[in-house]
Amino acid sequence: MADWTQLPPGPSHAAAREALESMPSEPTLRFMIGDRAGESVPLTGSSFTVGRRPGNSLQINDPSVSGRHAELTIDDLGVSVRDLSSTNGTRVDGAPVVDERLAPTALLRFGSVELRFDDGSGPAGAALAGNMAEAGGELGRIAGDKIAASRKGSKLLPVAVLLMGAVAAAVWYLLPSDEQGNRRGSKASEVIQVAGNLLAGSYSFEADTAGWAPPGETPAVFIRSTGARHSGRWGLRAELEDGSGLHQSELQSVGEGRLVLRSSLRVSDAGEVRMGLQLNSRAYNSEIVGTAPAPMTIWGDWCGALDWVDVELVAQVPPAYDRARVIVEARADGSGTADVDDVSLLSDGRGQPLLPMDTFALIGGGQPVSHVTLVNVQQVLLSGLMVESDSPRSLSVEKHPKGCRVTISDGAPGTVVLRVASALAAGGLRTLGEGGSSRHPAAFEETGVTSVLIGTGLEMVALGFSGALALEGKPSGGGGWRLALNLPAEGSLVLQVAFREELAAALELASRARRAVRMERLGEAILLWQELLDAHPFDVQVTAEGQAAIAGLVHGARIELGLLEKDVERARFFRLIEGYREALDAADRLSARYSGTDSAIEAHQLVASIGEELNLLMGELEQHEIQRLEAIRAALLARDSHQLAQAVSYMLQMKRGGNR
Repeated sequence: MADWTQLPPGPSHAAAREALESMPSEPTLRFMIGDRAGESVPLTGSSFTVGRRPGNSLQINDPSVSGRHAELTIDDLGVSVRDLSSTNGTRVDGAPVVDERLAPTALLRFGSVELRFDDGSGPAGAALAGNMAEAGGELGRIAGDKIAASRKGSKLLPVAVLLMGAVAAAVWYLLPSDEQGNRRGSKASEVIQVAGNLLAGSYSFEADTAGWAPPGETPAVFIRSTGARHSGRWGLRAELEDGSGLHQSELQSVGEGRLVLRSSLRVSDAGEVRMGLQLNSRAYNSEIVGTAPAPMTIWGDWCGALDWVDVELVAQVPPAYDRARVIVEARADGSGTADVDDVSLLSDGRGQPLLPMDTFALIGGGQPVSHVTLVNVQQVLLSGLMVESDSPRSLSVEKHPKGCRVTISDGAPGTVVLRVASALAAGGLRTLGEGGSSRHPAAFEETGVTSVLIGTGLEMVALGFSGALALEGKPSGGGGWRLALNLPAEGSLVLQVAFREELAAALELASRARRAVRMERLGEAILLWQELLDAHPFDVQVTAEGQAAIAGLVHGARIELGLLEKDVERARFFRLIEGYREALDAADRLSARYSGTDSAIEAHQLVASIGEELNLLMGELEQHEIQRLEAIRAALLARDSHQLAQAVSYMLQMKRGGNR
């Protein structure tokens, strides 16, 4: 038996033989992932098209591939690939291309489908495989006597060794990358299953990416890749060029309690990646007004680590939320990749409210807390209260005599956003501030706002601000509202849920207003009711009474003013001094009864108008009387009635103001 000498370890004979026999003698494309992994397709003719529609040279039935995605051109210089304005683009060795000459073993990606190009210039597989068979069936061993003979002057040994090394290298290169080990680090570890993982079916992306997809109709950015693995053989990778993308898991059923999201992340170059947890209600429909809360997403920090890091995101599930999904977002300002692996979502059921307040409670999300939700018993009132920011900004929460106070932890200014649930929004939304009280049935923008009152009765919440600020509100899906307010530096937001003092003040104002009406101090009554509406609209019945009372009193004042104007018109037509005087007295009395109101101002204006007309009429009548007396005196003098004429002259003198 021959003496065998062991060469350095190499691929198994079966793997090498299979690889060598599959070495092409013409250009080919070989599928690297998916159901067709390992399948080789020869490039025939001078033009070869790739796309999802029938009629292409290579049809790939994948949603990330366009109907007519790319064209490969074969000529004497080799093979080129040209992107045909596809939706998700064409990449060569990770870089997006429009028209590119292919290297002998380039890695192509059409959408999310990877194929390895081979130009067919490798050694003939059959001949090499036959030589291997003659060698005795085990690759990597050469008979000792052959080596001894070679030492006597054979020049074939170096050639044989080099040939065997080249074969081993070729086989290693052609094996899938998961057989080679992780090219960006050490060989990946074994996948360890996490007990209770809600994402157990797609935890480490080993089987497939079932349940993971881009949201809606957005293009796929993340693909399953062996180069993105942290454990096992597969991970999820996004390759970006000045852009961003989202990928999300299927919705999972959850109950109240604490959710813990964990994942392993890393990036390259300009890439960044973050994880988010979206909470949903099965009953929510954005097209229908209902009581179910709208979805909200709690985001973790952006990760820019070049090596694997483990991240964690914690959130308490508020009442009425019964489903959750994981969202991953990647972005790059330039070229970069983002890798995600080993995603787990656990429900430990140990969550406690961030701040209990009688029947109300504040529930936090994030660690540290960056989102808060206000609930009353089992009803969500406000959700997704957070600082609008590229990265999560933590919130500080403390008890307040009337509820709780929320501040931005770092003290810097910021735009705070929140969603008002439809159950609360149904009671109406009213702003209070420098311009008084305003009810808003539609979208609005307002400055000088000091507080917002939302809802009625037991379902009522007030947002109080440390100073006047700008507020924007607009209706949201399902009958809710979205509010955005600019909180200044060191500013705070009070979520008020207790209104005992305000209700007492409202009842006192209502009592005083009713008493003023009984005493005919109607202006005082209007002002008291208006104060209640502007500053204390906390009791729905009293508020409605005040609105009706003001409307009735103002309407009564307008009726009285209208009747007075008719009296003045009659006095004007008949030139009745007494008519003017009676109207003037009535206007004075109306002005006094409605003192301090717009009705009093209108009455004052009417008094002034009546007075002017009365003076003018009296002047005209006086002048007419003087003319009449002068005519009488002239007639008396013509008749030589000097004594009577002298009496008339005296009367004229008195009319004209005394002695002359």
